[in-house]
Amino acid sequence: GFDIFSDNESFALIVRKGMLETAKKMGCVKVEILSDNADPIKVQENLKIFIQKKYDGVMAAQVVAAAAPGAVRTMKDAKIPMVATFVIHPGVPFVDVDNGAAGAKAGNGLMKEAIRKWGADTEPYLLIGSLREGGLNSIQRMDGYFVGVNQVRANYPSSKFIDVPTQGADPAKTNTNTANALQSIPKDAKIILGGINDDNTVAMVQAYKASGRDMNNLLAVGQGASLLDKICSGELYGSVAYFPEKYGSYLIPAVIGLINKQKVPDHVVLPTVLLTAKNVGQYYPASKCS
Repeated sequence: GFDIFSDNESFALIVRKGMLETAKKMGCVKVEILSDNADPIKVQENLKIFIQKKYDGVMAAQVVAAAAPGAVRTMKDAKIPMVATFVIHPGVPFVDVDNGAAGAKAGNGLMKEAIRKWGADTEPYLLIGSLREGGLNSIQRMDGYFVGVNQVRANYPSSKFIDVPTQGADPAKTNTNTANALQSIPKDAKIILGGINDDNTVAMVQAYKASGRDMNNLLAVGQGASLLDKICSGELYGSVAYFPEKYGSYLIPAVIGLINKQKVPDHVVLPTVLLTAKNVGQYYPASKCS
């Protein structure tokens, strides 16, 4: 069983597709995917369906940290092994990227490009689309932007940092909250920004566009690299790739290992890389920018 947080968010859709393709290639496993729509109650409902069907193992890709302990208890009581991604579930193997490092790659890349584009003395505003309810990993990912910026420009002024709540990683709410945040920033200011995923980062960029500001004063780097066309169009300067199409190739073997009473690492760390128009074709040839 595979519980995932969305059936329409771009990153989740790629993970789902990759999960099914991996299962098909392996030939020895069947995966049923249910979406919880970031609703803790729905998470429990989906897990109980897996229990009723007597599945051998479960993979959790829900994004509400508060739902994790209950999910673990439910599966432990049912004596069904579980692995998790996106949000740490206590006592359960975690298969995901190093979120702090992923955020730092974004902030580092943003500040380097800002200096190249706007000059060595530039101190742009930094807008970060946070997801505090996502727990430690979401917090580390977005705080990583500030770390990465400081790697390039030490002692970056905290007064230039603005937190933009995404409220459940909802692009519509992210757009509204970004528009509100922009009202406190001078119209001609240089701005660098990033969201919890590509969808929310694009929502922030769209809010910037709607404010009537000069697009030459904006740089944005997303997370997940699920909207590669936005890199080639210039809407995003880049995105940190997590290679969502490969998640299934890590999650399925991990849960099979638990089913077979094998030792699985507490954290299976997945690779990341900052994709821009210059290198996206190296990793995704079909999405090479012309």
